[in-house]
Formats: sequence, structure tokens, C-alpha cells
Amino acid sequence: MPRLNVEADIRSYLEENLEGVAVRVRVPDPRPDTLVLVKRSGGRKLNVLQDRPGVDILMWAPSELACSELAERIGDLMELLPRRRFLDGYALVEEETMRSDPDPETDLPRWYASYTITTHKH
Repeated sequence: MPRLNVEADIRSYLEENLEGVAVRVRVPDPRPDTLVLVKRSGGRKLNVLQDRPGVDILMWAPSELACSELAERIGDLMELLPRRRFLDGYALVEEETMRSDPDPETDLPRWYASYTITTHKH
């Protein structure tokens, strides 16, 4: 059985649960006011049954307050992932960091979060 495509699956999961928020793998041009970007950032296969991918999430919103609230919503959804989707292969989600990270090109509000996720074959 192939490994779970965590990057695509997390994008789908977040888009389903963040009504009306665009969740992408690349920043479109023009960038929407509110956007979530999800990318796998490495990780490693633990054994034949388990994988530990890293996932980076960037979030843009019109204000620092709106961006921090979006980051908190995403943090809550990521925390729930193993309970909601254990049978789909999610065993553990560890938040490594979550912080304000203004966009270096525009200085507009942006937040960054990184996660290490342990998945299992099912």
C-alpha cells in the first residue's frame, strides 16, 4: 500500500473545515486576501508501517488579528486530526512552531506553523 499523500490530504482537510478559505500548494497571482499554503517539508520513513513527514503552513489574512485567528483555527484543526482521521492513517500531530511571520515582500500579515506528523499504513 502506498504512503499517505499528507500534503494533498491536509490541504483537502483544511479547505473542508475553513469555509471559504483558499488552501493551496502555491501562491496564486493575484494572491487572495486570505490564503493558506500547505507544503511537505521533509521528514523520514520510520519503518515499513510508519512515516514522519514535516508540514509547513503559511497563512495570510487582511490584518494581524485575522491572521492570528486563522492560525489558531488551523492549530485546533491540526490537533484534532488524529482523532478525526486516525483510520485514514494519522497517528500523531506535533506542532513544532507557530508564529507571526510578516510577508518579506509586502510586509503584510502572515503567520507560519510547522508540524511533524506520524502516519501509519492502514
